Amino acid sequence: MKTYQASGKEIQLYNFTGIVAETGKNMETIVSGGGGGGYSYQGTGGTAPVTIRSRTVVHDQFFLVDANGNEMSFQLQDFNIACRRDNKLAVIWGIKKGKEKGPYIIVHNYSTNSTFYDDKSIARLFRLSPLLLFGGGLLAVIILWNIMGGWILAIAIGVLIYYEVTLRKQIKTFKNSIDFNDFA
Repeated sequence: MKTYQASGKEIQLYNFTGIVAETGKNMETIVSGGGGGGYSYQGTGGTAPVTIRSRTVVHDQFFLVDANGNEMSFQLQDFNIACRRDNKLAVIWGIKKGKEKGPYIIVHNYSTNSTFYDDKSIARLFRLSPLLLFGGGLLAVIILWNIMGGWILAIAIGVLIYYEVTLRKQIKTFKNSIDFNDFA
């Protein structure tokens, strides 16, 4: 286990490293949409525009065997890992201090020296609590609205942009700080 500090939180990094015994991959396309139909659209008697969206989800499944013969299976989404039988992989997951489980965030292939990240899960580990952000932000907006009027919206938007830029910098710093020799 390794510990990393981010956003005032302690994140514990765990890993399982081993040789790929079996691997599989499949893709799922999720299609959604709406519109059309025979109802009145904006009072014109026509139909609503049809919107269709699709998203492909990559599912990776593999089995790793460590140096002691322990085997562990992994089912990951949206990593799109390039690996084959006999490659050496490290799967790393992060758990916030005080929690019992956390998401898989990194897979490193030692055989090809390639790394695969789940940026959304990493961001969720570093992001402040939504309740804290919303509650604190709402309270600040109400107080400052009474003091500053309409300027508060510009300030609030600026603060949110600053928060997102800072979060992205933290993620980049985190990625650059990982020494995969620590997980070999």
